[in-house]
Amino acid sequence: MRRLILVIALVALSGCATLAPERERPDMPVPEAWNAPAQTGPLAGVDELGWRDVFPDPALQKLISTALQQNRSLRQAVLAMDKARAQFGIARADRIPNVDASGQNSNQRLPADLRGGIEGIDRQWNVGLGISSFELDFFGRVKSLEDSALESYLATEEARRAAHISLVSQVARGYLTLAGDREHLSLARETLESRQATLDLTMAQLAHGMSTELARHQAEEVVAVAQAEVARLTAQVAMDENALAVLVGVPGPELGLPAQAIDDVKLRTSVKPGLPSELLTRRPDILEAEHRLWAAGAEIGAARAAFFPRIGLTTTAGLASLELTDLFDSAQRVWTFVPSITLPIFDAGRNKARLEAAKAEQQIKIAQYEETIQNAFREVSDALAKNQGYEGQVRAQARRSASAEKSRLLVDQRFSAGLESAFAVHDAERTLFTARQNLLDARLAQKLAMVELFTALGGGWQENGLHASIQ
Repeated sequence: MRRLILVIALVALSGCATLAPERERPDMPVPEAWNAPAQTGPLAGVDELGWRDVFPDPALQKLISTALQQNRSLRQAVLAMDKARAQFGIARADRIPNVDASGQNSNQRLPADLRGGIEGIDRQWNVGLGISSFELDFFGRVKSLEDSALESYLATEEARRAAHISLVSQVARGYLTLAGDREHLSLARETLESRQATLDLTMAQLAHGMSTELARHQAEEVVAVAQAEVARLTAQVAMDENALAVLVGVPGPELGLPAQAIDDVKLRTSVKPGLPSELLTRRPDILEAEHRLWAAGAEIGAARAAFFPRIGLTTTAGLASLELTDLFDSAQRVWTFVPSITLPIFDAGRNKARLEAAKAEQQIKIAQYEETIQNAFREVSDALAKNQGYEGQVRAQARRSASAEKSRLLVDQRFSAGLESAFAVHDAERTLFTARQNLLDARLAQKLAMVELFTALGGGWQENGLHASIQ
């Protein structure tokens, strides 16, 4: 019993501390806040919003929900997390002795000269419990490896969250892009009908000698351009649907996508100015880099511990007897207690090289951590700038489109009165078509910039957030 207590005490004392460096988060290599101008309104806790709060559109919510269940890339991220969790379980188990039960029967026939003058068969029966080659972790080598495995697991969990946010963003972008291309296609078809009507009128005038062959060729040319644009956009819409089907993880015909215009897809569009850059520390990719940094520090602890003695323990306790009938008698107890120690004397610099490699890896992780923060800060800054810029672009393009439409009507009236040429009509049509296209592009870009900001701030990995009621 005293020996058992001794073993338990040694196990408890081992691994109480490590030689890993103290965890110290590097300073944020970015300004304290974004110098962004005031936006359209307040948005509290943007990083705590759920994706249903940011994307209230029912059709889009259904697509995102399906994608989170069916997307293969997200499934891979979840499985990678499960694998890392299992590997952490293996590392954690190394800190606990493995107790094995064993039973053995040996039979051996020996000649008389090897058996005291009487030949015969020797038999022996053994049963017992044993701890085999358990390392007493006085210098924290095994604990450091466990800490490294834990941080690697936590990093994969953050990678899964990052994949979740990225998928939500990609589905939203794909849905908005599809809505935009559908609206472009509708505009192209409307323009084709208008140009076809102009061509029909030109042909009728030519038949009565009121027009020229040049006007006919010009009208046919603009009709052909519109037909080509309709064909291109038809193919583009089909490709958008295919891309969305891959993201959602179901066949295209099962998507059931409504024919919505860009403005019909509602998004939460308010942004609070002066957001603190501390928000970045909640982004999953930054948290992943941080866990990788802590794992590198734990590897330094394991490398340092390799310079110290490694103490092992093998012990067994059980019963042994020459006869099976006497095996479980209390007098047949046997035990072994075999401690061992290994002290590195000469390894040709291997341990030192491993420590230097571990320290260099930690510096690499620090640089990666800082770079991740810098990139995240830039992404948020770009998204804030885009949101401000696109707001003005949409207003300007709306004015341009309205003016182009009025010009087109005036040119039509003058053409009908014989005061303008067919070329002026075609030019007005081209100007109006371009203006309406640019307006659609600006509206789409404005919505996509809001999705980009939402993603850059690391929000939306949960379904419903803490601030769902804030408008």
